[in-house]
Amino acid sequence: MRIGVLTGSPLDGITVDPACVTAVESTLRALESAGHHLVDAPLPLPATEELISAFTTVWNAGGAAIELADPERVEPHNRALRAAARSTDSWAYVEQVRRTQQLSRRIVEGFTARFDLLVTPTMACLPPLVGTLGAGADENPLAPLLNSYPMGVFTSVFNVTGQPAVSLPLHHDEATGLPVGVQLVAAPWREDLLLQVSRTLELALPWSGRRPPAC
Repeated sequence: MRIGVLTGSPLDGITVDPACVTAVESTLRALESAGHHLVDAPLPLPATEELISAFTTVWNAGGAAIELADPERVEPHNRALRAAARSTDSWAYVEQVRRTQQLSRRIVEGFTARFDLLVTPTMACLPPLVGTLGAGADENPLAPLLNSYPMGVFTSVFNVTGQPAVSLPLHHDEATGLPVGVQLVAAPWREDLLLQVSRTLELALPWSGRRPPAC
């Protein structure tokens, strides 16, 4: 198979933890040992701002499908997202849906022309402490969304394209004792390939006997 690699953050300003890069590197060695070929070619991605703007508009509107018994009890960042969705007119919403589809098609076409499988970190950071996501929400209701970027910067791209992906706990950070995930992404409709390669990696880099440190 042709194996692509993405370890640099698709979003400017986010630093990828070295342990997350190490996790990808050990995975690539296992895949090479299994006879697969690494492709030295980047995944063509659109400008970050363009993708985020289109996706956020669509994402915010998802709240319309959820009926709330008491809207005042919703967390501040969810209230802010619902308010943003309500302020978006139908024309602008459809424009961003169309733009998301166009960007997705461009990414998928570039993917299939270069790779059979793409390997990335699952997150740009180590597993965060409980409560990290909500830090700063008292001052800025959108802080939880911004705080989540390092956790979702690699996975969110494929939420947009709809490509099948899986996260595997293939690495263990010795310094912290924390598990580090690796994401595998395949072309559309190739869930079978993900399952096959996941099994290969589970045998090569088993994780069932590892345990995080006790608190």
